[in-house]
Amino acid sequence: MAQKYDAITLSILWSRLLAIVDEAGTTLQRTAFSTVTRESNDFAVVLMDSQGRSIAQSSISVPSFLGVLPMLTQSLLRDYFPIESWKEGDVVMTNDPWLCAGHKPDIGLVSPIFRKNKLIGFIGTIAHSPDMGGSLWGAGARDLYEEGLMVPPTKLVEEGKPNETLFRIIEANVRASRQTLGDIRAQIAANEQGIRSLQRLMDEMSMEDVEMLSEQIIEASEKAMREAIRNAPNGTYYYDYEADGDGLGEPIHIKCALTIKDEEIEVDYTGTSGAHSLGINAVQNYTYAYTAYPIKCSFSPEVPNNEGGFRPIKVSAPKGSLLNAQKPVPLGARNITGNILFAPVFGALAQAVPLQVQADCGSACWCIVLNGQRTENKVDGSDKQTEFVEYFFLNGGYGARPNQDGVHVLSFPTNVANVPIEVLENDAPIIVTEKSLRPDTGGKGKYRGGLGQRFSFKMVGKEPINISILTEKTKTVPHGILGGENGAGGSIRIVPERFVPPKGLTKLYPHEEVVLELPGGGGYGNPQERANTLIEKDKELGYVTIA
Repeated sequence: MAQKYDAITLSILWSRLLAIVDEAGTTLQRTAFSTVTRESNDFAVVLMDSQGRSIAQSSISVPSFLGVLPMLTQSLLRDYFPIESWKEGDVVMTNDPWLCAGHKPDIGLVSPIFRKNKLIGFIGTIAHSPDMGGSLWGAGARDLYEEGLMVPPTKLVEEGKPNETLFRIIEANVRASRQTLGDIRAQIAANEQGIRSLQRLMDEMSMEDVEMLSEQIIEASEKAMREAIRNAPNGTYYYDYEADGDGLGEPIHIKCALTIKDEEIEVDYTGTSGAHSLGINAVQNYTYAYTAYPIKCSFSPEVPNNEGGFRPIKVSAPKGSLLNAQKPVPLGARNITGNILFAPVFGALAQAVPLQVQADCGSACWCIVLNGQRTENKVDGSDKQTEFVEYFFLNGGYGARPNQDGVHVLSFPTNVANVPIEVLENDAPIIVTEKSLRPDTGGKGKYRGGLGQRFSFKMVGKEPINISILTEKTKTVPHGILGGENGAGGSIRIVPERFVPPKGLTKLYPHEEVVLELPGGGGYGNPQERANTLIEKDKELGYVTIA
């Protein structure tokens, strides 16, 4: 039997593991070709033991990826690549939405970790690829097949030798293939960096494997989570939540029943809308990740995420529903749905632990994707036409919390970052014409919701380009909580005026301007209890207009 680590050594080793996955994440970010990975940090790195259980994950990981990589690895071991079939230098790839992160652009790469010819663990990365073919990423596809190439679990690298056939298949099926293949190679590099760093730590600590370390870390996290849940009152708490759906005539309804029983929590989404015609449907893995994450934030935010923290949480949704989608429904924009699940979860939890929740945020992270041809000036003075795929993300106001106002222009639970305007204007034929706060958009309360923003840009190219649009809360509004008022909704328009889908694909023509007005966050608590000093400060800063 391996000897257990004492508390101090365990704490040090845990911190070292977090540093290892963060270093691997930095490798991925700095070697990626696309702005969606390089600038927006839409990726995750997870270190796992030989059973595929998560031990540590990169600190800037997107929440949707946190529980997914262990699920993927465990599925690979169970159904595709038994443990004895893995060889040193292997890298397995898939973007199967039901195994990985819920839609095809999220590519998962898993590498085995060997020490002295023994498999001791795995390291995995998931990153949002700039393109996987099919219709441009978003909600516009009519079914799964229109959403592009799907790669079943396949060895992308076998014993250090790249699978050139798979690389060529991907290259032939995607837009801006240099970006997509560059990002995939960056993921491989991140896995390799994580393995090297772990080996150095193990050499330093004279470790043969990570099994005992994994057991202790997972046990400690699970214990902390169960103790926190035990302090909440038992019961079943309900919350209903309306969302835009397509933003036109097909809304969605989320019905949440959250049961606290001793030291476990179960969330049941029975009664939620069925599968939607647009690609906003979510698979079970993704629904679990975005339900468990806000619960983890409420009960045990200070403990790093790993397998143990999620063991006490169970999530179910009816098969074939919006939150447990089945083939062949489209899934491309499942992030819009996943990013609003915290609101019904917190709405239910507010009845049990009112000081551990926050109000609804002003956006489910609006997404814009631009695609077209760009003229590049070559060194010899000639011009070259290249294809671009450019992403950028926008946030509304953050929901108010039990002890402070919501932050402006920040969303929860996703943590993807802005693409700098200079980068955006360099990579796509647009000019940003305005980026400003929207007064009066944060919901009133004892604590005010954060403000939304106005963001506009003009098309300055000579030829039309494609634009994929994902918005939310243009028909509905962000919910206040515990007496707080709702935040203001949002809108999208194109100048000169013409129809633009709130979710979907369209063309953007030269000289047209897109104007996006993002919602504010919901308020927390009775507005009558708001301190006069805070009211006056809001007026002074222009966050509210003076009648």
